[in-house]
Amino acid sequence: MSYNAKNYTEQGGEKTVIGGTLEILEGATVKGLPLPVADNVKESTAGTVSALKDDLNELILNLKEAGIVKKDNFTIDSNLIPNPTDPELVVNHSKVTEITCNNDLITIVVPLKELTAYPSSDPSQGTHKWLGLEIKTGLTSIVGITYNGSYVLNEGDATEAASVGCSVGSFVLYIKAEEIVEADRVITLSKPGYAGVSITIHIEDNSN
Repeated sequence: MSYNAKNYTEQGGEKTVIGGTLEILEGATVKGLPLPVADNVKESTAGTVSALKDDLNELILNLKEAGIVKKDNFTIDSNLIPNPTDPELVVNHSKVTEITCNNDLITIVVPLKELTAYPSSDPSQGTHKWLGLEIKTGLTSIVGITYNGSYVLNEGDATEAASVGCSVGSFVLYIKAEEIVEADRVITLSKPGYAGVSITIHIEDNSN
């Protein structure tokens, strides 16, 4: 069965398809549609402006999570960490010819064969051709951001980022270049009140 009209009813009135515009005129009512409902928020008993701000922010977050207010977005950008401390990492970074971030896709152009493989300071991470990325989130703090669905970034991560020259709202991500050349790496970020984001890291090997 086919239809020329974008809006139509079928199955003896059991199903109505809206393929065009549904216009509800002033004075009309719509019954039965499920509407988003936020969790109950207690009346504020704040005695200071600071406490009142916290209560207001809690209310706004509640409305965002319920879908009544649109969630904020991360603003993703990336670069090599500005001041790496490992000598081998400094050498590896000097080999990178280009790094771009476009629509949550980070692309690194580097001659893979010229990178140095060296052991991580964490023995469990092994020996690899490491590169260090600064992942910029666009937030004023990374504390409370969930990385890859389980790890919550904390003050220690913020301190680590600052120690190598990263800007506020950034965290450090060390990547194994030889593995990412074979298969892109995807990481996810989420935070209450923010739309989740997936970031793809891609390496182009421009070895001669």
